[in-house]
Amino acid sequence: MKNRIYPSIFCCFLLLFSACRKDLLHWQYVQQISVAGNPQLNNAIFLPSGLGVITGGARFSKAEVLTSTDQGKTWQNKQLPNDSKGLFGACYSPNGTFYSCGMYMSIFASNNGLNSYEYKTLSGREEFIAAVSFGDDETGVAVSTLGTDSGAVIRFDKNLQLISFQRYTIALWDVKMLNGRLGFAVGSGLVMKTQDGGINWLRLTATGDNFNSISVLDSNQMYVSGLSGYILRSSDGGNTWQRLRNGSNLTLPDYQLWDLLFLDTQKGYAVGEKGLVIYTDDGGKHWAEFDKFTNNNLRFISLCPDGKLLVGGEQGALYRLQPK
Repeated sequence: MKNRIYPSIFCCFLLLFSACRKDLLHWQYVQQISVAGNPQLNNAIFLPSGLGVITGGARFSKAEVLTSTDQGKTWQNKQLPNDSKGLFGACYSPNGTFYSCGMYMSIFASNNGLNSYEYKTLSGREEFIAAVSFGDDETGVAVSTLGTDSGAVIRFDKNLQLISFQRYTIALWDVKMLNGRLGFAVGSGLVMKTQDGGINWLRLTATGDNFNSISVLDSNQMYVSGLSGYILRSSDGGNTWQRLRNGSNLTLPDYQLWDLLFLDTQKGYAVGEKGLVIYTDDGGKHWAEFDKFTNNNLRFISLCPDGKLLVGGEQGALYRLQPK
């Protein structure tokens, strides 16, 4: 009897090992960009003008903003108010106005390439706005978190005047408005949809993780990822969801994901802990890991205007990348 059991155990071990084995992808180009002071870098976007903007700073440290005018090859620090704290999410409205948000529910806005800006703090509590999105030029929708069991949806106008504030009993981490009415938000075990500009939200059926990033291609195609390594897709506007990656599957590598970027319905990237970058070219059915170029946690991935990837995160980690 034992002679039968041992081969079975060995075969199971081989199957498990084979399932856990990772494909390793390689970079054609890796450019490390030095950042003075090695701050935490949280988000990067490129405005329609071509100006690149990185927002950063840990929650209670001074806000950091870097700008680039050469497609992300070099970056310069912008001077900010001394009382500013960490900035997290960033976006631009359809007319190109830049917005960022952060600790104490602060909001930055600039319509002249960050030569000047407006700055407003909505709360004195230790709550921070994690993400902000403008679907039109008039109204912004932001999401916040206070600890792990409280968050809010905040609506404000283009002049940074508060319109509405709706409290939730979970942390909210990301929001994307596709236009003035349709948008999606994610949080702890939650994906929501609005069809009236953020006034009302419908809870969708996506569950399983502390979702912290959403990549929206259009009103139907979208992807969400979470801290436990789950990646989900919807192709019908959030009505149904397909689990592309199960973060609790023991046969898969244990990943902590921080940001997600899909270029189209087939090609997508995710970044996370200890320099992790993973990639799919089949719509998320299979994910492969790139070789490491840093051990720092990566908090964002963005696409540069010239097609290079830009990733950044903790301890001033900032890199421009080109896959082979």
